[in-house]
Amino acid sequence: MSRSRAAIVDGRLRKGGRVRALNADAREALARLRPDASIARFFLHFPDPWWKKRHTKRLVMGPALLDSLARLLVDGGELFVQTDVEERGALYAEQIGAHPAFEPAGDAPGSPHLAENPYGARSPREHHAIADGLPVSRLRYRRRPRAAGGARRWIPAETRGKPARRARRGA
Repeated sequence: MSRSRAAIVDGRLRKGGRVRALNADAREALARLRPDASIARFFLHFPDPWWKKRHTKRLVMGPALLDSLARLLVDGGELFVQTDVEERGALYAEQIGAHPAFEPAGDAPGSPHLAENPYGARSPREHHAIADGLPVSRLRYRRRPRAAGGARRWIPAETRGKPARRARRGA
């Protein structure tokens, strides 16, 4: 979605007060979004269109994005991902399945896979993939409940296992 189209859609959605649309790098935008545990559902429609090896650095899905999604989702909140690249579908299932905050919520117990899009609205890419006869991998996960005591601070993947930095006090 272009920036101008995202701004138009966001303006319309903002009137309802419960939905937002943005055109940004999700890895950066979601890291800044607050408050924690405030989003009921995330949709990632065909997030990584680059399948060449040299474009691996551009992949959206990864530990940092999953940490942000886990931090922002309410307990029981949903993450819905779909792609028309089979290898990416398998990669996403592996990455999300390995994250401690998510549990599979697909058609069969213990599986993240969905046969159809359960939300009704289809993205333009989904329409094209179906028209072209491409298989669409659909995955749904739920946010596991947090430990007692409510939302806890999520430690980003890139800082796990590193000692905490202490802030300097006055000069």
